[in-house]
Parts: sequence; C-alpha cells; structure tokens
Amino acid sequence: MTRLPRALPTCCLALFIALAAWTVPALAQQGEAPVQQGEAPARLDGLAASMTARTEAVNKLLDLDEHELRTRVAAMRKARDAERARLDKAVAELAKLRGERKALADRYDAVAGEMRAVEDAVRSNAAQARSLLEKSARTSLVPDRLAPLTSIARSRDFPGLEAIAALGGLLLDEIESGATVETRGGTFLGPDGQARAGNLLRAGGLFLGATDRDGRAYLLTPGSIPPQAVAATPGEAADAIEAWADGSDGVLPLDPAHGAALSLLQARRTLDDWVQGGGLLLWPILAIGLAALLVVLYKGARLFLARPCPKDFPRRLRAARDADGWPGVERLLRSLPRSPAARVLLWTSPDADPDLRDKQLQEGFLFELRRLESWLGFIAVMAAVAPLLGLLGTVTGMIDSFQAVTVFGTANPRIMSGGISEALITTQAGLGVAIPAMLLHQFLKQRVQALSADMEQQCAALQALLASGRNDGGAA
Repeated sequence: MTRLPRALPTCCLALFIALAAWTVPALAQQGEAPVQQGEAPARLDGLAASMTARTEAVNKLLDLDEHELRTRVAAMRKARDAERARLDKAVAELAKLRGERKALADRYDAVAGEMRAVEDAVRSNAAQARSLLEKSARTSLVPDRLAPLTSIARSRDFPGLEAIAALGGLLLDEIESGATVETRGGTFLGPDGQARAGNLLRAGGLFLGATDRDGRAYLLTPGSIPPQAVAATPGEAADAIEAWADGSDGVLPLDPAHGAALSLLQARRTLDDWVQGGGLLLWPILAIGLAALLVVLYKGARLFLARPCPKDFPRRLRAARDADGWPGVERLLRSLPRSPAARVLLWTSPDADPDLRDKQLQEGFLFELRRLESWLGFIAVMAAVAPLLGLLGTVTGMIDSFQAVTVFGTANPRIMSGGISEALITTQAGLGVAIPAMLLHQFLKQRVQALSADMEQQCAALQALLASGRNDGGAA
C-alpha cells in the first residue's frame, strides 16, 4: 500500500491560510461588516488545529499494519463466502419449494377434477331422482320432500355431504314407502277441477286414490300437486278403491307405467264425463235439443204424409165435373184426404160469384198454410236459442276458470279444467243442437213451400174450370 508524503498536510494547511488571507480583504471591499483585527488569527489557529487532527487520523490509517489489513480482507472474504453459501442454500430451498408447489398444483387439479366428477354425478342423480319422485304417489302427500333436490339443482356450490346424504335419504325413503300403505285426511281436486275434502289413500309409490265425504271413490294421478283425480275413474277401479277403503278387499288398480296408462285413460271421455263436464247449463241445451228433435219428427211425419195432387189432377177434375157436375168434383176431392190442395178446394161452392169464390179459396189456403207452418217457428227459435245458451255456458265456464286462477294461481293448469270443460262443452252442445235444427227447419220449410205452391196451382185450376163451365153454360 502506498504511503502519503508527510509534507502533504503542511502544504494543504499553508494553502488554506493563503486562501483565507486573500478572501477576507475581498469580503471587506464588497460592503460586508469588517472583521476585527484580533479575530482572524484565532480563526486561522482553529482551522489549523482541525486540519492537524484530520491529518493525524489519516496518518494513523496510513500507519496501520499490513497484516491487520490482510486480516480484515480475509474476514470480509469469509463473510462473503458465508453469504454466498447461504444464498446458494436459499436458492436450493426455493427450487425445492417450487417443486413442491408444482406437485401440490397437480394434486389440486386431480382432486378438483374428482370433485367436479362427483358434483356432476350428484347433480345428475338428483335430476334423475327428481324425475322419478315427481311421479311418486308419496310426493302428492308430502310435496316438500323434493325441496333438497331443488336446492341441489339451484345451488352453484359444491354439494356437500349433507346434500348427498339428503339425496340418499330420499331414495331410501322412496324404497321403503314402496312397501307401505297410508291413509290420511286431506283435500284433492275432482275431475271437474273443484277442491273436495276426504281421505287420501296411498299404496306404495304407484297407487293414489281418494274417497270424498259422500263416499265416492276417485283414482288420483300419482305425483300431482295438489292431488288431482283422473278425468274418468273406471267403475271397477272405483269399486276396488271403495272396498279397500272399507277394509273388505285388498286389490287395487295400479299403473306400472308411472302415469302413461292414466294419461290414456284421461284421453277417453265417456258420455257421463261429457255431461258432468258441461255443468248446469248443458241440461237446458240438451232439453232444447230433445224438444226440437221431437217437434221435427212430428212435423216431418205430418208434412211427408201430406201429398201434393197428382200431375193429372186438372184432367181428372174436369172429367169429374163433366160426368157428375159438382158432386163428382167433391167426391174426387174427398178421395184425396192427404192432399192439402184438395182440402182447400173443398172450401169453395160452385154457385158463388167469382169474388166470393176467390175469397173462399184464399181462406182455405191460409187455413191449410197455417196448419202446414205450425211448429216451424218453434224449431227456428230452438235453433237460435241453443248457441246462445252455449255462449252463456262459455262465459260462465271462463268466469269459473279465472276464479280458480285467482285462488290457486297458475302453477297447475289442471285446476282450470272444470271451467274450461264447461266453456267448451256447452259451446259444443249448443252448436250441435243448433246446426241440425236449422238444417231440418230449412228442409221442412221447403216442403211447406212445395205444398203451398201445389195449393196455389190447384186453386187456379179450379178457378179456371169453374169459369169455363160458367162460360159454357152461358153460351148454351
């Protein structure tokens, strides 16, 4: 190590003193306050002492032993090597931690994949279980049992052990309920959609029936909430349900197709179901239809028994007059009792003047026409009233449907079936009565018009015959 010269501090001190001596007069010339004569030497002494102390410190450092310096360098190198070793150890530990982190990440991915598979399996099984339990007879009696399945379907979190246990418990409960029977009081919807009170009967998960307070038995749809009766309960099924409810028999009608057979049964409607579904207004429509039918049969028989005069009637009329005079004409007319035209011609007398004879024939024509047209107005009125009653039934049924919606809401559309059935059936019945009644009325009216035309024709023929006879008599 190079040692500094001893004269260097002295040179620096002399240089500093010269600089101070040159600076003080310059400051005095710039207008600063003049320094007193005794202060400058004191300051120079202080600066000299400070410089001397610092020079001594530097000399001490310069005078250190080379061995001590080597010792310090060795210690610093040793400390550097220790820090480097510790850094290498930290790097190794970091690499190890990174390996462990990758292993944990791979394990996490594997576990997460297994959890997703479990979650998918649980949700899939929950959906299948819900589809199965929705058609179970026990669900109709305990509708809240599907709440855990609904919670699993709606939750976005992983289904925990409680949800899995609830799913297994529901399936186990369904298995156990398949071997049990149950009777409890409650309400159900009848075939007309109206709520009825009675006893609900369950056997396993396939059969669900009910008996109302009047003792009538109904076959219910398993899984319906609220319990809903099928559209038509067969008589044998109703008898079996009543016998089972009384304890006298243990045979029950089951639907192993989980509702498919009941759906086919509901699609078939008997006449009794149709009448019950139509409500009270169906009976007046049916009464109108029956009355119109009876009148049509009666009037049709009367009109088709009436016959128009034969085509050669004018010739026969002239021949009878030429042979026996008016008595021969009367005998010919009385020989045709089923002809309205012949009865009209009997109203006249041969000795009357033409005006009176015309009035007599007109009177007879109107009398026979009134007989022919009787009851036709009744048929027309019935044909007009039947669709109006059907429309009234439609309005009444829709009112009942909206009242059911107001009370029960729209969760189960079958609640509105009673009002809709009444609305549609009464309209169907009204049109079913009105259309044939109108057609038959028009057909009978055409028959009356044909007979009326025949009466007019024969009256004109008689008038011509009597007029020609008078002319012949006057010419003679």
